[in-house]
Amino acid sequence: MRFKTMLLVVVAVLVFGALSMAQPLQLAFWGGWTGPDGNVMRQLVAEYNSTHPNVHVTLTTMQWTPLFTKFLVSSRGGQSPNILAMHGPDVPEFASYGLLTPIGNVIKAAGFTAKDFAPAAWNGTFYDEKQYAFPLDLHMNSIYYNKKLFEKAGITPPTGWISGKEFLNMAIKLTIDKNGKHPGELGFDPNNIVQYGIALYSLNWHGFLEWYELLRQEGYDFLNPSMDKVGYPLEAGEKAWKWLQDLFFKYHVAPVGANSPLQDFLIGKTAMLEDGPWEIPAMKAQKGLEWGTFPIPQVFAHKAVWGSGHVLTIPVHQDKAHMKAAEDFVIWLVKHSDKWALSGNIPAYNPARKYASSLVGRNGFLKSAEYVAMLPRIPKESQVFSSASVSPIVVAGQNILVRNQDIMSVMKWMNQQIDMILAQ
Repeated sequence: MRFKTMLLVVVAVLVFGALSMAQPLQLAFWGGWTGPDGNVMRQLVAEYNSTHPNVHVTLTTMQWTPLFTKFLVSSRGGQSPNILAMHGPDVPEFASYGLLTPIGNVIKAAGFTAKDFAPAAWNGTFYDEKQYAFPLDLHMNSIYYNKKLFEKAGITPPTGWISGKEFLNMAIKLTIDKNGKHPGELGFDPNNIVQYGIALYSLNWHGFLEWYELLRQEGYDFLNPSMDKVGYPLEAGEKAWKWLQDLFFKYHVAPVGANSPLQDFLIGKTAMLEDGPWEIPAMKAQKGLEWGTFPIPQVFAHKAVWGSGHVLTIPVHQDKAHMKAAEDFVIWLVKHSDKWALSGNIPAYNPARKYASSLVGRNGFLKSAEYVAMLPRIPKESQVFSSASVSPIVVAGQNILVRNQDIMSVMKWMNQQIDMILAQ
């Protein structure tokens, strides 16, 4: 009897052990890719799962703001995901809360160094001299152009950076009123324009980003070196806003208050569009549209373009086995990020970025990658650079680019509001 009992125990242990070994370790991966980019990431996750039977990664996507809110709530309850994607400028905020694991040693052990990545992407993974993230990609503004409209106007599309004056001349030539006249010509009617040269965002926070990249082209940053106050010369800020404001109200090459600059470009109402690589799937889906990209114009002394980058973090977790599995997955993902280029994003990993150059429409983004200027990386990033409708940077952009208000007074108000947020 005793022998039978022992035998049953042994069998039970073996069966239980076998079942345990058969169950893959579960990893929760959260990201804010809610468009076609999410499908590309799902394909990468599926490939990982199919080649790593001992681990199963589940990708959850939602808009970035609710995603981060969910992360904060889940972290308090000890239920944080194993891998969390975010943007480089988001890192200081969550690292300052103590929610992210420093992973510089992991990155080093994997054989990665700064030379393996685009500098802007690599630099965006640090906070307080510690590395908290793997760089995944870069995304930045560029100029989309309609090939047919360029050909009709007799314009050869640029392949690299051009000056602000060259860009403006091109935009004027591509802007046509109902009588076929261009801005500056006798009889041009700005109230009856049938085709605009350029579509620019002005109702949301992208108006601020268009200004920020011009400020960086002048050689200035938005905040002071201590990052506790606004720190740029007012005259420089005014020049940058003025260049943008004139495109709308002086030269009439950009429609004022456009609700959907993307849609305007897709249907041929505008010949150019300044936007990021996340619009590439929309370009490919538009029947009959032939398009390409080139860098934004260099209006001032330096090449600079607003950009950001997705990074992959490992939230603090007590379970070491899950943390090690998460690290292995992220290392694999970075090494296979050439396929991530299909999402429109430009891989940060140099070997993976070479593949992006073979894809249609990446020229402008690839030639801009070296000059990406990210927003200041501060713990209050989400408050200072909020995209909410009441955010000072959004309101300032609307007042200058839509309502044509006095630049200096609006800018001083915006600076005061930002200083108040930073002082809290």
